[in-house]
Amino acid sequence: MAVLFAPDPGVLGLYTIGVTSGSIAATLAAASPLFSFRWGDTSNLCIPDFISVGVSVNSVITTSVSMPLELIAARGFTGSDSGGTAITLTGNNNKYRTSFQTSLVTDARIATTVLLTAGTRTLDSQAVATLPCVTGTAIGNPLAMTTIYARSSLFPIVLNQDEGFIIRNQSAGPGTGTFTLHVQMRWFETVTELVII
Repeated sequence: MAVLFAPDPGVLGLYTIGVTSGSIAATLAAASPLFSFRWGDTSNLCIPDFISVGVSVNSVITTSVSMPLELIAARGFTGSDSGGTAITLTGNNNKYRTSFQTSLVTDARIATTVLLTAGTRTLDSQAVATLPCVTGTAIGNPLAMTTIYARSSLFPIVLNQDEGFIIRNQSAGPGTGTFTLHVQMRWFETVTELVII
């Protein structure tokens, strides 16, 4: 697979983040937003390259449950989610190369000990991808870092203005315990809709 790098004139930059939530109460309701990524730029495009997630148990869960994670596209994303920890992408943060321009991502954030609050957005009816996750009971890693999305060689996801995605739990969490979510992501920012193979 060929990879398109700057200084191709269409690529503004290549960026990456690796972030961890706070210790979240495992008793969360189904469909609770845990991570949010919003692209609001009017002139350029964002092309996710890969997104990986992991979960670790921080305090003992009495009864293990199935709690799949899902990646869902958000459209009409005109108001960012709130709460949690906003990810700092100003200046040279998270560039693959210092000469790349500062990221144009409008907002990216992950839950702290409190879940995110939905902004103005319409989610697709079904997930783009779902990752099985069984919480386990003991402190540790029930789900090691696993790729939930990887850019297709046929056609990638392309985020236009006011589009993005969230990561959330598909079903309700267990009755006790706490857990931490880990998210790693890499993306291109481009001036035009490039064919990246």
